[in-house]
Amino acid sequence: MTPSDGQVPENQAAAPKATAPKATEATAPTATTSTSAPISHRYVEPSTTEPFARAWTNFIGGNLGDHGLRGTQRYWTPWRLIVLVGSFLLSLGFLSKAHCVPGAINEEGTPYLSWPGHRQNVWGCYNDIIPLFGGRGLDQPGFPYAYSWTEGDITRYMEYPVLAGLFQGLVSSISRATFGLVPQFSAFAIPPASWYFIITCVILGFMWLATLNLVARLMGPRIWDTMIVAGSPMLIVHAFTNWDIPSILLATLAMYCVARNRPGLAGLFIGLGTAFKLWPLFLLGAYLVLTWRTRRWPEFLRMLGVTVISWVVVNAPIYYLYPEAWHEFFRLNRTRGPEWTTIWAVASRLIGSSTEPHFFEPKLINTLSFLLFALSCAAIFFFGIRLNRTPRAAELMVLIIAAFLIFNKVWSPQYSLWLLIPAAFALPRWRLLFAWGVTEILVWRILFWFFLGADNKGAPGALLNLIVLIRDAFIIAIVVLVIRQMLAKTTDKVRVTSSTDPHYDRLAGCFHTPTSAPKTLSAEVIPAEAALPPTTPVQVAGTDFASPENRARGGRHSSGT
Repeated sequence: MTPSDGQVPENQAAAPKATAPKATEATAPTATTSTSAPISHRYVEPSTTEPFARAWTNFIGGNLGDHGLRGTQRYWTPWRLIVLVGSFLLSLGFLSKAHCVPGAINEEGTPYLSWPGHRQNVWGCYNDIIPLFGGRGLDQPGFPYAYSWTEGDITRYMEYPVLAGLFQGLVSSISRATFGLVPQFSAFAIPPASWYFIITCVILGFMWLATLNLVARLMGPRIWDTMIVAGSPMLIVHAFTNWDIPSILLATLAMYCVARNRPGLAGLFIGLGTAFKLWPLFLLGAYLVLTWRTRRWPEFLRMLGVTVISWVVVNAPIYYLYPEAWHEFFRLNRTRGPEWTTIWAVASRLIGSSTEPHFFEPKLINTLSFLLFALSCAAIFFFGIRLNRTPRAAELMVLIIAAFLIFNKVWSPQYSLWLLIPAAFALPRWRLLFAWGVTEILVWRILFWFFLGADNKGAPGALLNLIVLIRDAFIIAIVVLVIRQMLAKTTDKVRVTSSTDPHYDRLAGCFHTPTSAPKTLSAEVIPAEAALPPTTPVQVAGTDFASPENRARGGRHSSGT
């Protein structure tokens, strides 16, 4: 796709030297560059750039016609449609776990948690939130990291990073305080653990909508690409599997702050995100590459310093008061074997046991996975600093996070959510990313079918290996396409439809080159008309009204949002 394909949003004010050709009779009714034009005029229409979106557009009536009116919808704005789709996927995510919510009633009339007949495996409704309510002492008053229990000859503690454990403790306090309301509003046996799950889902749902708001703002004229995130199929199985959404929100806040030239505040959110889950720390690697190229060392060091300080402030009290509990996260990750859907587990099932992923010793996998990830990061760094064209921050994030997922010995299925937003920014190919989301659903369902075991007609290990490798193949395909895009072997549609600057990067912010960094995050700053060749007719919102192709495929009287 090139600028002449018509995929450039209309600008609020054209560049002084970029004057559009005189409007023809075909373009006069709708072609305008007035500063009072509705904001939706400046959005890239997904039906003009994405085959997947075009198919849906044809289903509901076709592309916008020559006389279609843009920006006339007062209610169904792009953001509200994104909220609608996001809320619908969150609802499906809750329903996918709903079979694990009802419990049973004991002789005293008290509801308790009960998953008879391998319910969590048969329905695939398993989530960590419900069983860990009682398993980590959240069902009783007390501090989360003060609770311990014995497992064999080992004393166990809360194994989550500090901010994640504190979040669980806060939500459990809310659920215990409000559990008395449950009998008044429910005809089902809702045990305390399930009520805790419901409260958690509500909070995580609002956090996810806040994340979508940030993503939509960062997308700029490509706001419709937010649908890749809002409508991803993987949300159906992973939105409420664990506590990953808060870390995604914090990481997205960090990206937003960098885009707004606030590296110190970005460091705060990276530090808090790392205190919740480890992965937001990887954002620093992407910005390090950009810093090396642009020499914005004061900004990077400020962000790095605030990251360290904020992480220490959160962790220091727990480290001082509950040192054994603080070390539990690191001890468990050091001693545990590979997770069931990693390449290490696949290799274990192929080489050793068909049912157990523990053929390799933890120390060996720790060493191999660390070396492979470290080498990958080094390769990404040198690749990024030697490119002819400055890479975009999202492209670097995709490479780093994908390397971690592929080579790490723990890839809990919901970890794939970490890659979703960077992938949507770096490679907005709807069909590819939605197909990847479908494979995540299949991995989840087949994994729990496998957990039923051979005696209960569970899935064979070979089937689990196959779907895991297919999922990994999609991740590798995304990585390969991103690398080709960075090498300019394929068109970077984000840059083509967002700016005339070949180095433009909306997420780079203060780490951009001084001459081309945008002053604001609004779509209006982009001189779209300057990107048009002198012979190209006036184009509005990605549509060439004078082209015969548009007349052939779009009804003259159709309209759209």
